[in-house]
Amino acid sequence: MAERTGADILVECLQAEGIKDVFGVIGSACIDITDAIARTPGMRFIPTAHEQGAAYAADGYARITGKPAVCLVTVGPGATNALSGVAQAYMESSPVILISGEVASTVRGKGRSNWHEIDQLEVFKPITKNTLRLERVERIPELMRQAFRTATSGRQGPVYLGVPREVQTALSDVPVPAAAAYRAAARPRADAATVVQAADLIQKAKNPLVLAGGGVIWSGAREALLKLMELLAIPGAATPSHKGIIPDDHPLGLGQLGHTGSPPAQRYAQETDLILAIGCTFSETTTDRYGYHILPKRAGIIHIDIDPEEIGKSYPVDVGIVGDARSVIEDLTRELRNRGLVPPNLSLHGRVQKVAELKKSWREQFHALTAEGEGRIRRAHVIQAVRQALDHDAIVVSEAGGTCSFTRFAFEAYHPYLIPGDFSAMGSGYCMSLGAKAAYPERQVLSISGDGAMMMVLPEILTAVENNIPSVAVVIHNNIYSNIKHKQDVLFGKRFIGVDHPYPSFAKMAREFGAWGESVEQEPELLPAIQRALASGKPAIVEVFIDPTDRVPPSKTYKRWVEERQMPVV
Repeated sequence: MAERTGADILVECLQAEGIKDVFGVIGSACIDITDAIARTPGMRFIPTAHEQGAAYAADGYARITGKPAVCLVTVGPGATNALSGVAQAYMESSPVILISGEVASTVRGKGRSNWHEIDQLEVFKPITKNTLRLERVERIPELMRQAFRTATSGRQGPVYLGVPREVQTALSDVPVPAAAAYRAAARPRADAATVVQAADLIQKAKNPLVLAGGGVIWSGAREALLKLMELLAIPGAATPSHKGIIPDDHPLGLGQLGHTGSPPAQRYAQETDLILAIGCTFSETTTDRYGYHILPKRAGIIHIDIDPEEIGKSYPVDVGIVGDARSVIEDLTRELRNRGLVPPNLSLHGRVQKVAELKKSWREQFHALTAEGEGRIRRAHVIQAVRQALDHDAIVVSEAGGTCSFTRFAFEAYHPYLIPGDFSAMGSGYCMSLGAKAAYPERQVLSISGDGAMMMVLPEILTAVENNIPSVAVVIHNNIYSNIKHKQDVLFGKRFIGVDHPYPSFAKMAREFGAWGESVEQEPELLPAIQRALASGKPAIVEVFIDPTDRVPPSKTYKRWVEERQMPVV
């Protein structure tokens, strides 16, 4: 095999992994790698305005495809700028490979005497599954294999790989093997006895509930889960970061469970006697600070997770099953079918009818929300218009903050939609939508952002324009951090600080960037504006001026804060 540069070998390794898109910001310490990408057919470098945007976009790309994604940055500030995106990927078990330039090995260790030097391995250690540094060109295939294998094995997550410039320019004839040569294809299966125990408990339960988390998505278990639910007529809800795993229009779909969850899910959960938790962590947002305000204390728990450390971490379990979500669901389904179970007529089943009643009641409540306002736009109007404007298979992304709370509370999701998750990084949602649209250019992609979140990543509109990524962003404009301002109003005697901001027109700025931009001030104009943005074929911003008194749904945690301060809930 002919000699190639380290940069060329690295890109060959990316090709062997099926990587076609690399998000990043160019710099001197990674310029050889970007040049190798430019010379490689079928590879695309997607430059972003800022490294945090690149990391967020890679996270969105990984989450929507279920495959590894790559972010490329330069040494020093390029790497540290990507920290929030990598931390978010870590929290959401997203297999993002961060490749960064590093200081030369010949001078490494001089610290502040060196240009850009910090210990990047130590910086990224707490928020990655592994941190690696290349010292020799011959080891590029080995460490690239290790990075991808680690990122995609077990409970997935990001990996950091540092590449000094001298390794990028060095020559070698080292071969690059195919990915199948160094990765196991089999999924971790559960102990058979635990599957039998779980089946026993499920058959005894009167009001069981499925709680589905990210592990269902990463294992490709969605269809298998729906079949299991239909076999048993078990209603199901998603954890806060994964609404839509169980479609909201499915007769057993309850929406999302959590401190700002869907009302049908919240109400059904209070009556459940058994929780079948699959691929979830019983997080703080799911459980409302690990209490029993959302999950009833009397309910038994079957916990299925690929990470054994999650079993029983926050709640005692009746049966703990360690294994890949899809393989465990398939084994459990097989066990129940072997016992003679057949799918019932769902339309006649009592639990299905209960779900239908809860949804009907919630639709009436939501209709009342959209009827309020006297012509002023409320968040409920935005959610309603977005749902009406989108195709059934559209990809929806929600920002962190009050916007995310209301979307989880009210948006009807048919597919898993993307939110920042428990790291809750404001601004990441719009960037994730760019990653999702880059992965699936044929599908509609729309993000719902607050104005504060959009300001944090405003230059990434240019990323969408430069790279022809026609994602649409609906930006809720009220010139405040509404979630925090509401808390300051009620909990701190209206002492407002840091929450009022005179934001400029996002529609005008979008047009300056070369994107589609349109402002909406009246509710009847909302749906047509979103439809025009989707039809424009361009990156688009629909700026929606909402009633500044419109508030996000108060969470159970928030209500407790009020009670602790002996204040009335408003």
